[in-house]
Amino acid sequence: MKGPMMTLPRIIADADVQLAVDGETLARSIDAFLACAAACTACSSACLAEDDVAQLKDCIATNDVCAAICEATATVAARLHKGSWTALQKQLEACLHASRACADECREHAAQHDHCRGCAEACERAEKAAGMLLEAIPA
Repeated sequence: MKGPMMTLPRIIADADVQLAVDGETLARSIDAFLACAAACTACSSACLAEDDVAQLKDCIATNDVCAAICEATATVAARLHKGSWTALQKQLEACLHASRACADECREHAAQHDHCRGCAEACERAEKAAGMLLEAIPA
């Protein structure tokens, strides 16, 4: 039995799942989804504190949706069971689209707000990770 300090890549390797990516890559993707969720939540909160909050309402809403989808994607991606591949595919598609939409929205405010610039970058990493994992799901 493994000790309590197992890292995510070791857990993935122990699960013996057949994906077209290695455990390190899957773990980095899950980390990207979680980082995006955190960045979106922080950006949403920062937008609420801005003087021009009324102009940021679409950004706030897009951030909140993206954060929820990225959190769910990390959870589904960690399921590691071939029976969940259809759900994973649909979740990754949602993550890809939500991350892209959020990155686009945040880029509109990136020159005025550093938090939007940082959030856009996190969303781009999540979008890239979702696309890569979509290609790795077995047919």
